[in-house]
Parts: sequence; structure tokens; C-alpha cells
Amino acid sequence: MKISNKFIIVTVFLVILIASCTSTTTNKTSKTAENVRIGFKGLTLEFLKNIPPPKVFEEETFPVILKIRNIGAFDIIDPDKAILSLGVENDYTKSVNLLEGGNVNTLDRISSVASFSLDGRSEINLLGEEELISYNIVAGKIDPQSEFHKSTVIATLCYPYETVSSSSVCVDTDVNNLRPIKKACNNQDIIFSNGQGAPVSVTKIETQMLPTQVTGENKVSDKIKPQFLIFVENKGAGIVIKQESVTDFCTKSDTSHENFNIVYVDVSLSGKPLKCQLDVERGSNELGHIKLKDKKDIIRCILEEGIDRNQDPYFSPLEVKLNYGYTQSISANYLIQKPVS
Repeated sequence: MKISNKFIIVTVFLVILIASCTSTTTNKTSKTAENVRIGFKGLTLEFLKNIPPPKVFEEETFPVILKIRNIGAFDIIDPDKAILSLGVENDYTKSVNLLEGGNVNTLDRISSVASFSLDGRSEINLLGEEELISYNIVAGKIDPQSEFHKSTVIATLCYPYETVSSSSVCVDTDVNNLRPIKKACNNQDIIFSNGQGAPVSVTKIETQMLPTQVTGENKVSDKIKPQFLIFVENKGAGIVIKQESVTDFCTKSDTSHENFNIVYVDVSLSGKPLKCQLDVERGSNELGHIKLKDKKDIIRCILEEGIDRNQDPYFSPLEVKLNYGYTQSISANYLIQKPVS
């Protein structure tokens, strides 16, 4: 059976077209995934325009509505929800009542405190999930001799968050370049200038390969121990708090200084846990942690078991997970006036 040249040309064209479309789709998906874990923010918080209104009368009910969006890469879900607390001047406010509904509920029957979950950015939602939280406030009376009083409402947001930094590092088993063959990779530092879609960021990783001898059963092995210096910084506008103190921080007036700037750390190389120099509370099974100073710290981690130096150099995935709580506040002013007589 003869196949015409025209049929062959059409077939080749279709194959090229399909391959091109598949390649384009794959590239788009890859770029989309990369775009999710960028930036230095978790949740954003703002009052709606002209809410609260600039002026209210004594004993008038008026709305306060806040827009919250999760523009980071971590989902805030049950049971560890985000908390929003609304603070007012008690002497000039009769009541504050959260308008519950959908995803928003009061916490422990405190009418000024809301709890809610909020998904972060994903490949199908690059903007992240948004929530509007509404309150009704009843203004109080002002001093008899005053015509008006300037009052303030403060919205404080507290939430758990996670930073995940995934990178490919070179495990250089030939640190002195003694082998004649070309290496697959060389040691080099990694700079993260775009963040990981979270307020606490891994900004740099320095890689070192430490030659060592490990004594085993009836033999001594030459190995290298990969060591990493991981630079961490709070790049957001808020404050890092201990993950377990998220609720207390937004619902209680006092908190221990020990609850500030605590970040739990978990680091692995090719899925193997690394030993890191961290603080661990005595008698606790929790992950080790760091305490940020001036919003920064450096973590030193090493693969204690080492890697056989007879292996060829290779790339290996290094994953850094940071878990913490985060808090930020905004405020708005309004005037309380006496009613017109």
C-alpha cells in the first residue's frame, strides 16, 4: 500500500503541534508552581474604605469591616485557625459584636474575637483566599463638656504559618578536585531573593563539605559530611510569636517574653533528617527551635552519618521547614459626636 507524501506531511505536522502544546502546558504548569512560593507575606489585613465611618453619634450603631487575604503559600485550616481581635476604648464603647457566618465564628464566646480558616495561594488560585469579617459597634457617650471625642479601633491578627524552602544542593564528594573526570556539580551558596511565600524567609544557604573518617565494624571509611548554614529572617511587617501562643496573644492582655521570635525548624537532605544546632526545652518532644534576634538568625545543620567519598558528586534536594506564629495590627480613627439638638 502506497502512502502519499501529503499524508506524511500532515502526520508530521500534527505530531509537532501536539508536542509543542504539551511542552507549552508543562512549562506553564512549572512556572505557575514556582510563582506560588514567592514573596514575603502571609495574611494581609485592611479596613474597607470609609469603614469605620469618620464620624458617628453617641449610642449609634456603626459597622467595622475588615478584608483579610492569605497571599502566602500556606493553608490555615482546622484546628489551627487564624484569630482576629478587635480592640476599642471601653470608656467610649457600649458594645462590640461579631457578625458570624460561613467560615467566621466567635472564639470562646468573646464577641470581639473571630476565628477562621483561610487557604493560601495555589496553582488554581494565585490570589489566595479572601474573607470579609464584619462587626457592629455601638458608640458610647462622651464627656458632658466635650462636643466630640476621637476614638480608635485596633484590629490584631494572629495566625500560625509555615515556610518551606526547597532547593537542589551539590553534594561534592571530591572537594579537593582530585578525580580526572568532570564533576556533575560544584559547591556553591544559594541566595533566595524572592522569598518562599511566607513572612519568615530563608534568605541564604551556605554549603560546606567536611572530609572525615568514620569507624565502623572492622573498618574505617572515608566520608564527607554535608554541612549547611541556613540564614533566616523575618521579612514581614509583623512579629514572630510561638506557634502555641497564637490564641493567647490575640485574646489575653499579657504574654511572656519567651513567646516572642520562636521558630521551629526541621531540615532534611534527600529525606534524611539533619542534626541542627537548636534550642530544645528539657523533657520536651517538640522540634528544636531558634529565637530570632533583630529579626534574624543562622542555623547550622549537618548530616552526621556522612556520605561515602567514593561516590561521584551529585545534586540532592534540601528541604527547610519553619513553623511559627505571626501577629500584625492596624488601626483606624473615628469621631464620636453629640447628637444635633
